Amino acid sequence: MTESLSELVLQTDSIRLTLLPEVGCKITKLEFLRYDFQWLWQDEHRPVRRPEFCGDYAAYDISGFDECFPNIAISKYPLDDQIKLCDHGEVWAKPWRVEMFENSIATSVDLTAMPLTFKREIVLSKETINFIYEVINTGDISYWYMWSAHPLFRLPNNYRILVPAGQKMYKEFGFGGRLGPDGEDGYQGHLSELSWPKVNSDTGLEIDLSEVVPDLGVTDKVSIETSGIQELMLINEELLAGLSFKFSAEINHVGICSNLTAWPAGPHPATWIAIEPMIGISDRLDENIKLGAATEIGQGETHSWNFSITLVDLDTN
Repeated sequence: MTESLSELVLQTDSIRLTLLPEVGCKITKLEFLRYDFQWLWQDEHRPVRRPEFCGDYAAYDISGFDECFPNIAISKYPLDDQIKLCDHGEVWAKPWRVEMFENSIATSVDLTAMPLTFKREIVLSKETINFIYEVINTGDISYWYMWSAHPLFRLPNNYRILVPAGQKMYKEFGFGGRLGPDGEDGYQGHLSELSWPKVNSDTGLEIDLSEVVPDLGVTDKVSIETSGIQELMLINEELLAGLSFKFSAEINHVGICSNLTAWPAGPHPATWIAIEPMIGISDRLDENIKLGAATEIGQGETHSWNFSITLVDLDTN
């Protein structure tokens, strides 16, 4: 059974979001009310429970929509050995402060490793969900961070991802050979440059990443440059509707992480597609600092960025 946790519902005539403020203010349900459809993947086999701070992310329920800050993958903070970077960052594993309003919810959480405050406001407007972020440095030196939203969308049928052809992207990892040879740990070819949507598999087969087929039995991730993208669309072909993502200029990449009936090992593999707006290229903060893709926030500074998700109907004419 799911552990007893307080649940908040933010709802208008068009949208309903369900959140867990005690577990990183995770969004567990994302629903546009014109359709009887829940967009986010929910793990029926691993119940939601309060995570241990800085614990193993995969040991807990990872479904729904988490936030990853100030990193994703575990790595060393290159400027200070005393700063510990947790698996998928800190904020998913902490309770958040919450203020509810008629059409919005304002939330915040303080980091342990750095004197940073992370804020997220969600504003519902017609059939658009606006995500507005702020980071405040309350310390006396500057710090580096990266960020990624981490929504996992369920795949009851085939989907499509619409991104302009030829958009530059990079391999993060792969298991199943779709992005070329994976090596023993899945990171062979890590950060190699690719071009959306066509890639060559380890057997030389041309693969179209825009076609999302649930039962392929692979899991992999690419990060796509957002420069030149007016919008990214995730299309549910059976529902004849999709989600349109738009990003502010501070968001320099969007991760596409596909888990197509591949993970976790065992009798209940999950199936989802993650559309992850990012400040960063790699999942590792140290790599992003070297690559110039992370962000430095100075003493007393406030940084902000935003993205939106809008329900769209497919043009069937």
